[in-house]
Amino acid sequence: MSPRAALLLVVAAALAAGCEPSLTALTVAPPTAVAELDAVDKDVRLSQGIALAIECTYQGSPCENANATSSDPDIVRVMPGYVDLFTPGDAYHSTASDEPRAVFILVGGKPGDAIVTLTSTDANTSIDVKVLSPP
Repeated sequence: MSPRAALLLVVAAALAAGCEPSLTALTVAPPTAVAELDAVDKDVRLSQGIALAIECTYQGSPCENANATSSDPDIVRVMPGYVDLFTPGDAYHSTASDEPRAVFILVGGKPGDAIVTLTSTDANTSIDVKVLSPP
């Protein structure tokens, strides 16, 4: 392998290693409850008993072979979500697709802090979750 090819390979690997998946909230909280995703800081605030659906994408495509787990299922449960494959994720910015989407439902349990770890073939990330007492 030429030195130039090796350098290009190292640069490409470094750029790929720095990429994280993008997270998008697909649902909102009911009145007087909280279900918020800070996609930049990877933080979620949830009221006890409330669910929030989030979608994982990587470079514009669904995260491949995505899985999510909770550090404390008593605080936040995580379940795979299944959305209509013909409904766009964002009606204003994307078109309907039959491509499977990587969606997870976070459900607030007892108040406290937990970490949801999202792994996929593309990239991995952690989400800090704070479950709040009901108002």
